[in-house]
Amino acid sequence: MRTRHVLVISAAALALVTAGCGSSGSAGSSSTTSAAAGSGSASATAGAVKVAFITKFPVAFYSAMVDSAKAWAAKNPGADITYFNCKSPSDVQCQTAQIEDAVTKGYQAMVITPMGPEVIPAMNAAADKGVKIVLADNDLADFTKKVSVAATDNVKGGQAAGAYVKSILKSGDTIGLMEGVRGVPALDARIKGVKDALQGTGVNVIIGGAETKCDAAQGATVAEDLLTRSPNLTAIYSACDDPAISAAKVAKEKGKKIIVMGYDGLPDAAKAIQAGDMKATIAQFPGKMASLGVAAAVKAVQGGTVEPLIDTGTQLVTKDNAAGFVNFQ
Repeated sequence: MRTRHVLVISAAALALVTAGCGSSGSAGSSSTTSAAAGSGSASATAGAVKVAFITKFPVAFYSAMVDSAKAWAAKNPGADITYFNCKSPSDVQCQTAQIEDAVTKGYQAMVITPMGPEVIPAMNAAADKGVKIVLADNDLADFTKKVSVAATDNVKGGQAAGAYVKSILKSGDTIGLMEGVRGVPALDARIKGVKDALQGTGVNVIIGGAETKCDAAQGATVAEDLLTRSPNLTAIYSACDDPAISAAKVAKEKGKKIIVMGYDGLPDAAKAIQAGDMKATIAQFPGKMASLGVAAAVKAVQGGTVEPLIDTGTQLVTKDNAAGFVNFQ
């Protein structure tokens, strides 16, 4: 009977990750703590595809991906999955070491949420060794050796956000746009969709003076700037939910009644919508990214044809359906 390796996320596990992926960038014996699970059998089912599932760091979004991958594996005995992550979303040395470790240990496939272009050399080396690589959540256009990308179509998502914003604003209103990380196509598309939708509507558009980097604290700073520059601001739209949640708090503290919309579909955003602090968000589906990504990776190893882009969809979340998004899907 198949066993699966499960990452134990605890203080001890994080200590091991830090030790394995520290300043040296070496993974040591392993960059994660793995333990046998399931029936207690000593080995995986013969012939099961060995998959490395690598997420950036242990936050709710990526934990939801791991949970979904585990659920998929429980129903599909064709995969033996080991789960890896790092301590922070910018520890490129750690993720590079994990990729290299997966190759050394003979993993046949890799489903990964890459930290950035810095890990492309390691992924290229893995692909050259025959590892089938599926990117999940975010694409890297310069990594051309991928099998597939399982992610949100952020162009469509941005257009959906734009259509909704257009429907609730009128000529003479002013909206402040809070960018995520400039130059990241997925985040830029979320802003572009709104800007394009508002052209010719008479709605005034102003851009935040700095990137939020999808960080709550920086989002609060950018929101402060927007409200200072435009005291009669009608609305704020953020390319990410964490800054949007912060913007809603800033507006509330200042006694401002403004419309706030985000993008990501975080459970906290759904709760803010239920409370009336936010108006809407565009939800992504990390569970689909994981399950469809793993299925594609296994299929590729088995010689099947895989779609190069797997669109995992988006959903507009408002007060009408927010209750269904207080947990990740």
